[in-house]
Amino acid sequence: MKSPLSDFWDWMTEREGWKAFSGGVYLTICVFDFIVVPVWIGLNRPDIPIDQIVKLEPAVQVKIIEAHTYQHEPFTLKGGGLFHLAFGALLTGSAIAGRRGLLNDNSNGTGSKQS
Repeated sequence: MKSPLSDFWDWMTEREGWKAFSGGVYLTICVFDFIVVPVWIGLNRPDIPIDQIVKLEPAVQVKIIEAHTYQHEPFTLKGGGLFHLAFGALLTGSAIAGRRGLLNDNSNGTGSKQS
């Protein structure tokens, strides 16, 4: 009897499941970076009444306003978006290589018919 880890490894290597797995990882990272983290930051901003801010020194007021108007910068866009370029190259390259392999198998008569 094969273990679940062995089945997963077979799927990742022999059936090229790493392509789907890397696509899922990329999707998860993007969802967190562009949706979950900005919403979390927006919902967890503290409320400080204006009448309390007015009583503080101007330098402190500036710091409080900066903290309240913080705009999330996605982590994956830092560094010129190299993260997205790298994942795009990986996923595109594997898709093109898989398509070429499929076309070569079909031309040799060994692949399945595509409609």
